[in-house]
Amino acid sequence: MKKLIVILGVACISASVIAQHVVRIGSMEFVVKKAERDTIVQVLTDNEPCPPCPTENKTKPKFLPYNKTYFFGGVSAVYPDHSSSYYTVMGGRSVNLDAGWIHCNAVTRWLGLGGTLQYSFYNYNLRDAASETKFAEEVIGALFPDDDIRRQEYRSHNAAASAFARFYLTNHNIRRVARNKVFIDFGVQGDYALNKFCLLNTRSDGKKRYFDDYVFNPFTASAIARIGFGSGWSIFARYRLTDAFNQRVLPMDLPRMSIGVHFL
Repeated sequence: MKKLIVILGVACISASVIAQHVVRIGSMEFVVKKAERDTIVQVLTDNEPCPPCPTENKTKPKFLPYNKTYFFGGVSAVYPDHSSSYYTVMGGRSVNLDAGWIHCNAVTRWLGLGGTLQYSFYNYNLRDAASETKFAEEVIGALFPDDDIRRQEYRSHNAAASAFARFYLTNHNIRRVARNKVFIDFGVQGDYALNKFCLLNTRSDGKKRYFDDYVFNPFTASAIARIGFGSGWSIFARYRLTDAFNQRVLPMDLPRMSIGVHFL
């Protein structure tokens, strides 16, 4: 006890000369601090952190909804359907092009809602439409033999809009641009054809365009799906739910499925 009193006395005298002094005895540590008018003695043990650490906050950060609008473009190929219900198309030469704006609202960590405003171009490279009797009568007005036809295509320039639900598969807790996450979209798309026609190039009659607002439907609806990989691109599929041609006039329609890539 006398030894402890002596050490405390020495510590207090030293504190009058210096601002802080530390004396350690076994597992105990004496810290003497000099304030403006008072001398403070603090006793610490090895069981206490030095200095004491604040308690860890283990509460989950609150999610803040956010939204983002960005440009996108893409290309897809028509998937041929060789059944008797559809005209035969050349898959590698039949393409769709899309360009427009996507707006997406991330409402929870895993769910977003959005839509698009876009221009869509559809080109179907046909093989047997112009030589089919009903198509030749209603659209072209004449029947051409197969060996006279160089190229036959149906083209449509459309203004389109879509709505979709986006499900985030990764990075749920990171609040950042929606297109930078891995996600999957499901939605619907509506198209209005601004300009639609059949392009026919024959050896006997040359290249001509045939327009018919009654045979070619101006409005179409499609189901869409998109899988994004968090690096600015996605795999895209579109399935047309309605007919491209008026089925009361023509016996067959165009294939409904197209698959491609969108760059976000």
